[in-house]
Amino acid sequence: MKKKTKKKVNKTLTACCIYMAIALVVVFLFSAAMIDNDNGRYQYLRHIDYNVSLNDDGSANIVETWNIFVKNTNTLFKSFERSYKYGEITNVSVKDLKNNITLEDYGEWVYHAPKNYFYADREYASSDFEIGWGVAMDRESGWRKYQISYTVTDAMTKYNDCEEFYWQFLAKGKNTVPAEKVTGTIILPKEVSDIEKLRVWAHGEVNGNIERVDNRTVKFKIDKLSPRAMVEVRIVTEDEVASNVSDTKTMKYRYLTKIITEEQDWSEETNSKILVSRYIIGILLAIEAAIIGITYIKISKVNKIGNEKNVEIHSLEYFRDIPRDGDSTPAEAIYLYKFHKTRLNAGDVQQKVVAAIILDLCLKKKISLRTAENKDIMVKITDKPEGLNDDEKEIYKLLEKAGGKEEFNIKELTKYAKKQYYQYSNAITSLVNACRNSLYKLKLIDKAKERKYQSLDWIAAKTFMVKHGYIIFCIIHLLAMFVPYFRKHIAVGSGFGIFSNMTYILIALLPLVLIKIYFWTRKREVYSNISVLTQEGSDEKEQWKALKKYMEDYSLLNEKEVPDLTVWEKYLVYATAFGIADKVIENLKATYPEVFVKESWDNEKMSSYPIIDFACNPYFIHSSTESISKISSIDSTVSKAYSTSITEISRHSSSGGGGRRRWILRRRRPAEEAGGRNGRKIE
Repeated sequence: MKKKTKKKVNKTLTACCIYMAIALVVVFLFSAAMIDNDNGRYQYLRHIDYNVSLNDDGSANIVETWNIFVKNTNTLFKSFERSYKYGEITNVSVKDLKNNITLEDYGEWVYHAPKNYFYADREYASSDFEIGWGVAMDRESGWRKYQISYTVTDAMTKYNDCEEFYWQFLAKGKNTVPAEKVTGTIILPKEVSDIEKLRVWAHGEVNGNIERVDNRTVKFKIDKLSPRAMVEVRIVTEDEVASNVSDTKTMKYRYLTKIITEEQDWSEETNSKILVSRYIIGILLAIEAAIIGITYIKISKVNKIGNEKNVEIHSLEYFRDIPRDGDSTPAEAIYLYKFHKTRLNAGDVQQKVVAAIILDLCLKKKISLRTAENKDIMVKITDKPEGLNDDEKEIYKLLEKAGGKEEFNIKELTKYAKKQYYQYSNAITSLVNACRNSLYKLKLIDKAKERKYQSLDWIAAKTFMVKHGYIIFCIIHLLAMFVPYFRKHIAVGSGFGIFSNMTYILIALLPLVLIKIYFWTRKREVYSNISVLTQEGSDEKEQWKALKKYMEDYSLLNEKEVPDLTVWEKYLVYATAFGIADKVIENLKATYPEVFVKESWDNEKMSSYPIIDFACNPYFIHSSTESISKISSIDSTVSKAYSTSITEISRHSSSGGGGRRRWILRRRRPAEEAGGRNGRKIE
């Protein structure tokens, strides 16, 4: 009992290790694929803060403070989209706060800025304005803190009914660096008379917030900013707060109503997207609830089935007698030997069974086997199939159809399988079905319990990912949520947007994951409790296993009583089915060496032992090696015939399934012009 528990624990630990390894590989591949990996460089902003002071002339003094992780990077830069909303970028300065250094102006745009230098100029390939500075971290990584200061002229626009500050802090698609936190403070040139006359909006990701602190101050905050996300702020005052706005930014018309309408439209569009997302999430949760409900019902059924009493396994080391001698068949032996709890198909059973049945038919004198001069195996039907079991009759009928004459080469089976592939395949299937039905009738297999066992396996797909994907999914998300290393890499690679979505999905699917894990665990326990084999069937299965071992190990055993030669004939039949005919022939040679001596064999013995006559008679062969080759010849022929039939079925099914059928139309000739059968003119 302790060994069994220890074995289960080891299997569980092994499974956990496999799941963890797969999860780690997936996370690493995901991070590697998503990270901006130009020679392994990337940046990650822990915090970026904007401090904006608006001036009476409509300009804006902006100070950006970056707390950034830099790896394998020479130059950091920030781009400003060129538009009519502002005038120029002036008074640029950059400071390295960590080392307390003010960087020098390089004077012109450069692709790689030298260390402790910055540039502020039009970007070479576009009209965008760009501020860049050298960090000289080509082969190192670490946290750095920088302060970028600049003045934006004509940042405010004046209308007849309002004043507007509309600024894009981060351009959409150009910000490739994710940020854990973005904050900003905007201070107006002077206070408004009523805070209700101060209107504020923010554009970008929905996980942000903007608020009016007082009549002059506005603050905004965004948690977990994804790469390429946009950050815009729009502030509109009904009072005049900037009295010296330039003429180019003074518009002689009213614009407040249009601004409010525009913002409402954008807000409604965003809200509609959020609503659609909520509907989708609601549908997914409803589907999840339905799956959980169905799974719960299945668990209830599993628990009811789980009270089955298991049969006792009576293991045997060796078993000398053939089980149900005289009534059993090679097909039944192999079916029970390989059977666990689900029915076997033709491919599982037929491999060596057909060759064994052919030998058995020879032993029962329903057919005869002869070695031709060219060493081909010749088959001859010698008696009617009366007294044969149903599975043996299927092979008897197959030999009749394949041969079509009094004596035929066994290779005719392959030709028959190639021409009549459906008939050959159906014969093998009928053999297996007849074998299974026989075991049902003998009450060696409990058909009702077999169906009950199959009903537990209600999941149609049985691939590894379908069965274990939830567990791997769960581990990946737990790694992403709680392990800082993976949290940072996924955030850097894909942004906090997808990171947050992964977290939400995990929380939503966690109940489903847990109930699925419980269901699979409980189902496995119940599987082990259902005995599809009856006690008699279990005992006979152990006997077949022990008989196979006895036949293999006979030469190692100190047997006082040597089996009769007729028993060895039967051994050879079942040994062929088990794939150990070579072992049995070698043991037979050791037990009856005279069988392989030509002088000791007479016609009476030849007629008495048809199998020995075929396999070991010195008039046809002169060694055990040749005996093995003859049986192998039968085995390989029937195996090739079955594989040929399957190949032909597959080939004809695929060729007939697709494409267009061409119909060839011909004009029918008059009867007097057409020749009749044998080319004669029809009168």
